[in-house]
Amino acid sequence: MKDIPTSPRVIEIRHKRRVRRIRLVIFLAILFGGMIWGLSYLSKAERVTINNVVVTGNQIIYQDDIKNIVMNNISGKYLYLFSKSNSFIYPHKKIYNKLLLEFPRIESLSIKIDNLKTLHVEITERAGSYLYCGEKIPEVKNEIGENCYFINDNGLILDKAPYFSGNVYFKYYTKMVDEKDNPVGKQITSVEEFHRVMRFVNRTTSLGLKPIYIIIGQDGIDHLYLDYSEGSTIPEIIFKNDSDFELLQDNLSAAMGKEEFAGEIKSKYNTLLYIDLRFGNKVLYKFK
Repeated sequence: MKDIPTSPRVIEIRHKRRVRRIRLVIFLAILFGGMIWGLSYLSKAERVTINNVVVTGNQIIYQDDIKNIVMNNISGKYLYLFSKSNSFIYPHKKIYNKLLLEFPRIESLSIKIDNLKTLHVEITERAGSYLYCGEKIPEVKNEIGENCYFINDNGLILDKAPYFSGNVYFKYYTKMVDEKDNPVGKQITSVEEFHRVMRFVNRTTSLGLKPIYIIIGQDGIDHLYLDYSEGSTIPEIIFKNDSDFELLQDNLSAAMGKEEFAGEIKSKYNTLLYIDLRFGNKVLYKFK
């Protein structure tokens, strides 16, 4: 079988077609790359960049804790190209789910963009399940939970509570400044102080510990007691009432982040006596 020679004209036409295809591919690649670069550049435009986070509706949860989660999630870029802080493409769903996961106290949550540069986070916290039970824990175990009153998220005594066995509600023990026979309608402490203490309790819970009641000591030393099983020790966290609670929490969080410390607390929890936060940046602890 003989090869049929191809005419020079056909060869030239094929060559021109191939050159046009190559040029078209190069042109489309340049066009696509230019579009990607342009969109990447526009995603970082200052007028559409989130540079402010406003949090409203919080009482117990720290504003800074919410802001830190938001800022961490809008920092960086998608695919190393597109800014996550762009108000049109910021990770709304990821931030929403992260906040609900980190703060179980949030009952409802709304995240909206204002003026293309401000992210507005509006939350509603769940009603506090707290009891005020006097100045100190009764010596007779069966009397624990008697003579308690419901208190709201601002530390206001609402009404006499029925008897609850166990730790259904978090109990608050302190000596009231104006303690009378009927404390209903009174503040157990100032609103600011109550929020400060309950933020500390709330953040301790987020570390995997379970506070069940707190005693505000008249000597300036507070005792936050943790959940325990029958027959085991009742572990407590000891701290000074005039301390920087955020610093205390950072110290405790750093300790719990260390595998050796967290592992020992978990494995020997039933014999844990206390975790002491009274000595600067040191976290002391002791087992029975």
